[in-house]
Amino acid sequence: MDVPDFSGPYAAEFAETYRSASSDFVRSALEDEQISDAEFAEMTERFRQCLADEGIEFMGFDGDGYQTSLAPHGGDTHEIVSGCATESGQDAIGMLRDIMTVNPEHRDIPAAMAECLVGEGVVSPGYGADDYDADMAGRFADPANISQELKDALISCSRDPLGILGEK
Repeated sequence: MDVPDFSGPYAAEFAETYRSASSDFVRSALEDEQISDAEFAEMTERFRQCLADEGIEFMGFDGDGYQTSLAPHGGDTHEIVSGCATESGQDAIGMLRDIMTVNPEHRDIPAAMAECLVGEGVVSPGYGADDYDADMAGRFADPANISQELKDALISCSRDPLGILGEK
């Protein structure tokens, strides 16, 4: 399969997603290295319809993903939703659009998280990416042992590590 010559900050992700795409719709949405509102809307409708065909209600996207009803008649909701995510392109188009929205320049996330946590005042100035990586494996690994202020900052920074969405 010929893969377009992607060159933007997410070139590797676009190439891999294009290569593994299971539909012409997904490949056509990716080939210009942009995901337009119209392409996202079409993917969303395909996802909604696939779920509806299985008796599952799609309740929409939220800041952390999406919500659905449970599968009817004891069906495996996770399996059905996963299949529809692949079939509709939600797992490819949605994922790329989400990461590009939060981090359009493909900056190093541990460095951005460290900067955000410093900005939130929950870690000391000079805290860096290596500190963040160590804390993710250490003290942040058990949320029960960190303060509510730090938990809130971690959630806020995870949603918008570069502070570009204005959710702070």
